[in-house]
Amino acid sequence: MPEKEQDRIMLLVTENCNLDCRYCYEHRKNSKTMSYATAIKILDTHLKDALPNVPIVIEVFGGEAFANFSLIKRLDEYIALHYSHLSIYYETTTNGTLVHGEVQEWLKERRERFFISVSLDGTKVMHNMNRVFASGGGTFDCIDIDFFQRTWPGCPAKMTISEVTLPNLAEGVMYLENLGFRCDATLSVGVMWDYEKNHSILVRELNKLVEYYTDYPDKELCTMLNLDLRRIFTPFDENFRFCGAGVGMVCYDAIGNQYPCQGFAPVSIGELAADYHNFDQRKFLFTDDNMCKRCPWVRLCPNCYAANLQSTGNIQKVDPILCEFYKFCILASAKIQCRRILQKKSATHDDQLTLKAVSVIQEFM
Repeated sequence: MPEKEQDRIMLLVTENCNLDCRYCYEHRKNSKTMSYATAIKILDTHLKDALPNVPIVIEVFGGEAFANFSLIKRLDEYIALHYSHLSIYYETTTNGTLVHGEVQEWLKERRERFFISVSLDGTKVMHNMNRVFASGGGTFDCIDIDFFQRTWPGCPAKMTISEVTLPNLAEGVMYLENLGFRCDATLSVGVMWDYEKNHSILVRELNKLVEYYTDYPDKELCTMLNLDLRRIFTPFDENFRFCGAGVGMVCYDAIGNQYPCQGFAPVSIGELAADYHNFDQRKFLFTDDNMCKRCPWVRLCPNCYAANLQSTGNIQKVDPILCEFYKFCILASAKIQCRRILQKKSATHDDQLTLKAVSVIQEFM
């Protein structure tokens, strides 16, 4: 039996959302919802030959996935009936505003196989600057934060940083971590960043985080700083890709069309999505003119083909401003890891490799 290429199946169970976030990359949200028949056809195609010992993740996505809670419930019932012999898990990212009452009770019963990330953009003030209802008004007070922490202790809080919340980046990270969340902090993509206005603010906030993580050496670094610096010593591979879109995962929109990830679906890029329907994933391989191909930090970069398309019109071309911002993050991570290692009584072999990487990074930057 041939090995299956996909181990993550993303279903856009709805293309609608009750929020209108400042930085949302889904520019074509609409009222489409995935039907039960469409979802079952997709799952049967992927699961019929799956191996029992190979974990499979079904990611329900939107829009806001829980706007189609009825479908999520029915899919869980179907899989329990027909595929209980497989190792199937669920994931989703939610804005949290619809996770109350029945939804909470249903999730608590399935918390061992249903994993959630909640979108929280830092403090209440920060969050309400970015994440507002489509009808207006901030959403922070409509999220049962305690529920997520009780049900999945240490679960990720996805904190997306926009221009208006960048001045409070460090405060937001510390706030979420002190609540007990694992802070999945990322810079918003597919938007126009003003380098002259923001680069000094980013550096200032990163320096605050350097001090914070130095003072608390046991804290896990937030996503934008949690980098394995040793990867810079891995030679460039001609098969290198930024991510597993189309290989490690596949995405289906509400009507069942297949795309490499949600960033290439019509809900994100409209008519351009036709070029990426059943897309040949080999086209994600770097072209010779891709500037990232010669970059020594390419394996540390959180780059995204879909974000490139929205920012520059080319999946191969990164937003040059984000490229510079990512370098600031790499340098900040190197400072933190260097300080933490030097605080130890003795360094492991991995620590020594990390210090060597730090010296290379500092020399080039």
